[in-house]
Amino acid sequence: MKLDTPVKRIAFDAILLAILCALGCLSLPLGENIKVSLQLLVIFVIGLLNPYLVDSLIISFSYLLIGLFLPIYAGFNAGITPTFGFVVGFVIALPTMKLVGMAKKMPEILNMVLQCLIATIVVYIAGALFMYLYLNGKGIDYSVVKVLMVAIVPYLPFDAAKIVIAVIVSKALRKALGIQYR
Repeated sequence: MKLDTPVKRIAFDAILLAILCALGCLSLPLGENIKVSLQLLVIFVIGLLNPYLVDSLIISFSYLLIGLFLPIYAGFNAGITPTFGFVVGFVIALPTMKLVGMAKKMPEILNMVLQCLIATIVVYIAGALFMYLYLNGKGIDYSVVKVLMVAIVPYLPFDAAKIVIAVIVSKALRKALGIQYR
């Protein structure tokens, strides 16, 4: 599939945004305050699948704006919550993935994994920073270590699995849809 016309690009973007909205709100509770969602997995797939930086930004920013008013964030949440920084991180992560994706001197799989790893770090930084500022701004005393232990450490193995799944799924979808990698 060539995304060579504006109509095809818009349709493709709309499908990716719909998938993000539909799957992003689903989460699996694994313990007290630990919910594993599919948001980051879908962000990885969008970043690896969509060949256009602008389109990836439009999708992630649209998701952020829609989620301010409709419950499409993890756990069917909406608005600005302590975890809103992670959604902001998605908007920053996608262009970062595209920049890393431009590196042509490494094998394709390694490049895809590196894109996802760097995107994960970007999302973690944005999410943890926002959570720290948000909670401490509300008078809740949260140290940096506590934010890391609550918002990042429990999710590391799940996010590593999401990277593997995203690379496999994206590679298969690129082949099936005929989307060029670089």
